[in-house]
Amino acid sequence: MRFLDLGSERTLKRSLKRVDEFAYQVIRIRKKELSMELEFSEKMKKRSDLLSVFMSLKDDNGDSFSDEFLRDICVNFILAGRDTSSVALAWFFWLLNKNPEVEERVVEELRMIVKERGVGGEDGEMVFRPEEVKKMEYLQAALSEALRLYPSVPVDHKQASEDEVLPDGTVMKKGTRIIYAIYTMGRMESIWGKDCREFKPERWLRDGQFSSESAYKFAAFNGGPRLCLGKDFAYYQMKFVAASILHRYRVKVVDGHLVTPKLALTMYMKHGLKVTLSKRDDETLG
Repeated sequence: MRFLDLGSERTLKRSLKRVDEFAYQVIRIRKKELSMELEFSEKMKKRSDLLSVFMSLKDDNGDSFSDEFLRDICVNFILAGRDTSSVALAWFFWLLNKNPEVEERVVEELRMIVKERGVGGEDGEMVFRPEEVKKMEYLQAALSEALRLYPSVPVDHKQASEDEVLPDGTVMKKGTRIIYAIYTMGRMESIWGKDCREFKPERWLRDGQFSSESAYKFAAFNGGPRLCLGKDFAYYQMKFVAASILHRYRVKVVDGHLVTPKLALTMYMKHGLKVTLSKRDDETLG
């Protein structure tokens, strides 16, 4: 017989309370800013952050959204927009460390992009421009391959809102839940072929250009009407961060560091990822 760990339960409740307190504080401050005197208020109206946008919207009854709803928006975007990308990047850099030939191809692509620009920028500092990030086809392929093998959300579920029949004839009664393992799907030979366990970015390229797979084959960003709204931004964010690091540094996982997944809402590395950074030589930097 297993007993509930009351200590862990109390810790969880305290942690959730702190998250709520933080979210409510952000909401209070933003409401105060938006209600201040006219000249400042006009400036605040130009805000384009999501919290301010939701504060300006109305629900189906024409009322402003409640603080509880705004809290849920804050927490959901923190979890969906930060944790998933950071987890994906951790697995990406670990996979690069195990596949140095992939890293060299990524760096070569970055070198060509920098060469096309000509000058890196003031004092040698280089910040990749949006149009340059879009050109990073191989890097996007490598990130997609990392997400295939190590999806940030490894397991998901759906619930039937009405009676339904699946394409294979399975009858779904209203309220029935289906749980599907995105992690497992990414390693199925029937879906990805005999090399499904290999880290192979080339599988995402067609004539050198990145080619996305069906969302029902590559489910890391969900699919259909539930397709992740931040998919394009997530790719941009991950490409920008990865490119900025790899352009300047070699990333090497510390020898002997144990890397193992920890199953939660997102698939963290149980012990994190310990790495050392060393600057690339001038020839590599271009």
